Amino acid sequence: MSEKPKIHIIDVTNRDGVQTSRILLPKLAKTMINLYLDEMGLFQSEIGFPTLRHERNYINANLALEKAGAFKRIRLEGWCRAITSDVELAFQNCPALRHLNLSVSTSDIMIKGKFHGRSAKPEACTLC
Repeated sequence: MSEKPKIHIIDVTNRDGVQTSRILLPKLAKTMINLYLDEMGLFQSEIGFPTLRHERNYINANLALEKAGAFKRIRLEGWCRAITSDVELAFQNCPALRHLNLSVSTSDIMIKGKFHGRSAKPEACTLC
């Protein structure tokens, strides 16, 4: 008998939600959201942008709470562009970070606008 597929719910409120017009979440509110999401049993929370200076302390504080056992199940992950320098900076800024969501543009419109019609060549990452 084969295993049933697992469904993982990933919350993006702390990363994508705060980019919404007229939404303001203080760092403490974002931390409380992570605690509630953990209690609800969600698999993962995109906690923010580890490459940004103003996010670094909040992310590191949440990772310290995770290490102290405040989060039981949820996986905390950062978000950044799929660029070698961003990945390296993310782990440099937040050394306890273990999960990172990489974003890369793949639509024709984005490739034309961002990459001027050229496909991006993969870069060598010293961390990979």
